[in-house]
Amino acid sequence: MNVVKITVQFEAGESKWFRMYSGAFVRGFVYWVIGKSNRIFAEELHSSRELAPFSATPVTKDGVPVEKLEEGESYEFSVCFFVPEIGEALKNYLTAVDRLYFAGCENRLSKVRVRYCSRFRSEPVRKFSVRFVSPCYFRVPSNNGKYRFLPLPLPELMFRSLARLYSAFIEELPLEYREWLDSGGVAVSGHEIRTKKVLLKKGIWSVGFTGWVNFSIPSDTYDEEFAKITSALLDFGEYSNVGGGRTSGLGVIRKNSRR
Repeated sequence: MNVVKITVQFEAGESKWFRMYSGAFVRGFVYWVIGKSNRIFAEELHSSRELAPFSATPVTKDGVPVEKLEEGESYEFSVCFFVPEIGEALKNYLTAVDRLYFAGCENRLSKVRVRYCSRFRSEPVRKFSVRFVSPCYFRVPSNNGKYRFLPLPLPELMFRSLARLYSAFIEELPLEYREWLDSGGVAVSGHEIRTKKVLLKKGIWSVGFTGWVNFSIPSDTYDEEFAKITSALLDFGEYSNVGGGRTSGLGVIRKNSRR
């Protein structure tokens, strides 16, 4: 059991606009619940420079991120944990309450769904499409020691991001896979994207892209083992998100693979 996915459905207690991106409220809620069970661990997790062991979605209605809550309407968000003990702590909290204090108001907790995943689909894909549901960006180092933020679907950055998470929490991937990515192992074959700017906390904005991107593994770079790893990373990415701001609901993806 490697990944615990918890989906929370609630009925809004009042109508209100989110002051920030709704995924930032989900992130805050997770830390608040963890703090109730272990305050010191929550503080260490929040301040750690290590890879965060969870990802989150923004608040959605019918699968679409929202910017406002309407009183009496139903909404949901999901949180995925790569350390099962943390996921169990959130599950235990949610199954013991019937009201959810979230986004500054009391809401009726309608349903909690828990899913466990320990295996990710590995098949030799050649073409696949990815829908970036929430804004996605990647960080690349610059010559002055700082980072540049790129709101572009560059496959080497996307799959390096996923490979890093997969190696940290699931199992180590071969170094040769990263080298294959850098040599053009996966290519973009088409896209329909737009950029969006979101506020994650006071004074801190992020710009990412959303929309559809088509990828392919060209025949001159095709390698069956690496194609299977790519497939597993796509499956894992639906739990982990991809790129920066994962814990605040950025980089949520959905895939459509073709062999």
